[in-house]
Amino acid sequence: MRCLAISTAELYDLHGLATALEDVEYINFYTDALHASYKDYDIFIFRYGCVVLWSVPNDVETQFLELLQTFSQDSINPVFEEFDYSFASKPRFFQDKITLSKTRSHALQMLAVSYGLSQIVKLAAFEARIDNTIEMTKNIPQELARRGKISLSRKEISRRIGELFIERNSVNLHSDILDAPVFIWDHPEYENLYTMTINDLELHPRTAVLNRRLDIVKELFEMMRDELNNRHSTMLEIIIISLIMMEVFLTLIIHVFHLT
Repeated sequence: MRCLAISTAELYDLHGLATALEDVEYINFYTDALHASYKDYDIFIFRYGCVVLWSVPNDVETQFLELLQTFSQDSINPVFEEFDYSFASKPRFFQDKITLSKTRSHALQMLAVSYGLSQIVKLAAFEARIDNTIEMTKNIPQELARRGKISLSRKEISRRIGELFIERNSVNLHSDILDAPVFIWDHPEYENLYTMTINDLELHPRTAVLNRRLDIVKELFEMMRDELNNRHSTMLEIIIISLIMMEVFLTLIIHVFHLT
């Protein structure tokens, strides 16, 4: 059976979405998630812009994602991961294969795994944003090393600094999404399944790599800020030297005028 995790936005309006869902058997709200249960499939929607679909038919998936756009804030390029899942005597997550236990609540097992999957696709969205930022600015250090200065205008440098600052802080502000969810603290019996999920998908090592990339963005930000400060200092020096030269010139004229 098929399980699909997707991130399509920064935020979802869960309550608005819940009122728009049709043919749903029941809906459960959690701290930051919504579970919509249907006869043959389940959907878990997370407030921070992720959704996990369990056994959802392709035509229903398309319709649901279209509906989801109506309740999305700050849409992004979709990021998705696809997995296979089955049932056995013991739950397991190994090599992208999800195994759920027949002896325990299917819904809560799915929710525990879905939290891990949603964090993975959210992390992938963060990675894509930071990679794009680094890619767009990678020529700046090379130019600085080659020419000793950046050819961008002061306005363009200020704009780039603003973009870097926004990207870095956006990821930092949402970093708590990658922490263990409240659901796991409230239901410790599902912690092992959640932990297996994030360990197999290397959530923590990838988060560490993301933080290193954020440090690169920070260094780019500081380098461009220093360049902007240097340009400002140079301009002030030119202005001061110009004023001194004008004063000397005027003084010479006055003295010459008096001598005549």
